[in-house]
Amino acid sequence: MKTKLRHAGFTFAFGLLLGGGIVNTGWMLRSSGKSDPGNSLSPRQIGNLRRTSSTPAARGTSAAGGSGEKARPLATIDLQKAWRQSLEISNFAECSEAIMVLMREWGRQDPAAALEMAGTLPTGLLKQEAFSAACAGWASLHPDAAAHWATAHLTGPLAGETFGSIAHEWATHDPSAAAAWVATLPDGVRSESATTLVISVWAETDPQAAVAWIDSFANAEKRHSALGTLVSEWCSQSPVEAARWVDSRLGNPEAGELAEALIGAWGAQDPQAASQWVMTLQHDAQSTTAATLLSLWAGSDPQAAADWAAQFPEGDTRSEAIAAIASAWAGSEPEKAIAWTLGLPDSPEQRDALDDSIRTWADIAPADVGKWVEQQPPNETTDHLRDVAARSLVESHPEDALAMVGKISDATQRDDSLAHLLKRWARADPAAAKAWIAQADLSPNVTGRVRFPEQ
Repeated sequence: MKTKLRHAGFTFAFGLLLGGGIVNTGWMLRSSGKSDPGNSLSPRQIGNLRRTSSTPAARGTSAAGGSGEKARPLATIDLQKAWRQSLEISNFAECSEAIMVLMREWGRQDPAAALEMAGTLPTGLLKQEAFSAACAGWASLHPDAAAHWATAHLTGPLAGETFGSIAHEWATHDPSAAAAWVATLPDGVRSESATTLVISVWAETDPQAAVAWIDSFANAEKRHSALGTLVSEWCSQSPVEAARWVDSRLGNPEAGELAEALIGAWGAQDPQAASQWVMTLQHDAQSTTAATLLSLWAGSDPQAAADWAAQFPEGDTRSEAIAAIASAWAGSEPEKAIAWTLGLPDSPEQRDALDDSIRTWADIAPADVGKWVEQQPPNETTDHLRDVAARSLVESHPEDALAMVGKISDATQRDDSLAHLLKRWARADPAAAKAWIAQADLSPNVTGRVRFPEQ
């Protein structure tokens, strides 16, 4: 959706400028040290333009009486002068935004002149955006003409960006015609943006028609990707309808991708409702979608996500669900994540989740995980956690890692852990490892297993 709003934002931003009271004096954009205070945009006006040019309200171009009506007085403005003053803006982001707004309107009034001017820019992002905006303005009135010109004259990155803006404008008014044009484009970068934008627009008005179009794609990979895009967009409008459609396709080759796309969008909106749908799935589809949902859910309500994950019976779904929630939760609240995993029934997935939580914590806060391990009661579980944490710490904090495993109560496990860590340290920094061994009180069972590169 973001790409679509970016293109649609041009006209709204231009309407905002008109509403800002600058029509009577002409469009004079702020430049670096050369502007006329009476005819320039203030910093506040430019800030307003930036904030509002990407809002959903920017789609007003397609509505009767929208910002297209407001743009009529622009015929009296000196667009050539506005172009020159836009290029004088020293801040690239502000210059780019001003050029896009200007070129969209210029493309509506005189596309040949606008495109000729865009062609004078040096190769780069600004040139891409100028062509894209000019063709977007042209396509808002004559999409077939803009499309014909773009396919005949543009290649590479210029083509991909511009095809997308034309497709969006065309689809807003006539999605089936836009789709017919996009279908003539060669597969690859040049058609990806255009295809995505047609789907995004069509999903809002007639997703079933979009499905029929996508199903006609000969390329299976492109078809599956496009259907995933459609599901994500459809879900933002009506997740229940989108889910019902995905259910109807679960026997097809693209079923896994569709389920993932749906749960990715739905889980961000309403994870509780999404979880109910996941429970209706079978086997592999349930496992993968549950893991995806939990990774999202853990960001907003990890305890609710953990409670849901614990409800699954033994099996692949439960294993993947527990691993997903433990890793995600440990990234933000490691002590709570570890407490949760320790409270689960003893099982291979519980032990794996506990290890993953410790590793995640060791990666993001090594000092904290070390303090926490020291506070745990001496037992077999704590010895295991010392070993897991130390293996994650040895590359960044080798001495701390060795001190941690040196407190393992079982002598055999302690020696095995020390030998393993010292081998890794000897490979990474043999001089430091050798110096540490020389002053340490280690058994021959440990030192005899360590080999240095020169040996």
